[in-house]
Amino acid sequence: MDWLNKIIPTIGNLLGGPLGGAAASAAADALGLSDKTKAAVERAIGGGLTPEQMASLQAADIAFKQRLADLGIESEKLAVQDRADARAMQTATNSRVPAILGFTLVGTFLTIICMLLTGDMKLWDNQTLTMLLGQLTGAVTAVIAFYYGASHQQPSK
Repeated sequence: MDWLNKIIPTIGNLLGGPLGGAAASAAADALGLSDKTKAAVERAIGGGLTPEQMASLQAADIAFKQRLADLGIESEKLAVQDRADARAMQTATNSRVPAILGFTLVGTFLTIICMLLTGDMKLWDNQTLTMLLGQLTGAVTAVIAFYYGASHQQPSK
C-alpha cells in the first residue's frame, strides 16, 4: 500500500511501526470503524475509498501528525531509528537470513516482472496475483531501503 503513504504519510508510515496501534486507531476513527486494528483498516481501504473517506483520512493524518508533534514524537525519527536498529542487529548477529530473504524477494519480483513483460503471465486475469505483486513490490522496496538506505535521505558527506 505504497499509495497510502503518499496520501496519508504519517499514519501510513507508522501503521507497521512502533506506533502502529495509535495510527490504526486514528485511521479507523476517520473511516468510522468500530474495530480499531491495522487489519480492519487495511480491509476497509482495500475495498476502495470514497472521496469523503479520503478527505477524512487526510484530515486525520494532519491531526495525528500535530498530536505527535505536541507530544514531542517525530515519526520520521522513529522510522529512521527502526531501520538503524535492524541494521545494527544484522551487524551484531551476522545472520544470513536477511540476505537470503532479500535475494528470494528480489528474485521472485524480477521473475514475475519478466513473466509479465513476456506475456507468460497476465496480471489482469487474477486479482490474487495483482495483490501479491503489490505486496511483493512493498517488500522489495523495504529490502532496498534496508541495504541501501531510503531514497529521501540526503547522502552523507
